[in-house]
Amino acid sequence: MEDYSAKLTAEPFLYTETKIIAEYILNGENPIELKKRNIEENLVHHKKIGSVKRVNAPIFRRLSVMDEDLMNDFVYSDIDNSKYILLYAIMKTDKLVRDFMLEVYKYKLFMRKDYIEKFEIDNWYEEKCICSQTLRELSDSTAMKLKQVIMKILQDAGLVLKEKNRFKVEKSLLKEKLINQIKKNGDQEYAIAIGGTL
Repeated sequence: MEDYSAKLTAEPFLYTETKIIAEYILNGENPIELKKRNIEENLVHHKKIGSVKRVNAPIFRRLSVMDEDLMNDFVYSDIDNSKYILLYAIMKTDKLVRDFMLEVYKYKLFMRKDYIEKFEIDNWYEEKCICSQTLRELSDSTAMKLKQVIMKILQDAGLVLKEKNRFKVEKSLLKEKLINQIKKNGDQEYAIAIGGTL
């Protein structure tokens, strides 16, 4: 069984950066050459080259799971829809985010619960540690950072609002076209997790 990874600690939502690179790809640039060019020319406008190198891999990994139609909508549709597409790509490429969405966020939507409490995030993470040697071996500070990044990704996607020690669940409305695009990829469960209904 595929194990979890701690790579997410250095991989936030990266909405603007991913959109910049997606536009280059839609304009016909070769992703392999573009990956090198981003490091050489800092196309994503980060202050430090180390930061550009860090974000390069997740940007291209996430874009690699979007077909042209989905990438087009990611770049040119409204901001909410665009963010849901990026969240879907993150779920496709990061097992920890995917499982949190499928096991915690989706449950909250279906049970019509308004909040995700901090202890629920901690409990969920502890359960993951039971079946993951990688997670078990992480330091407390790395584990805390992982949980923070997961919740920040959900915040940036517009699915939760931080309120002190808990997160208010914001129900999203997925466009029918996006639902169909996700279903076409065999990922109906992902659409249900993001939007709550189909």
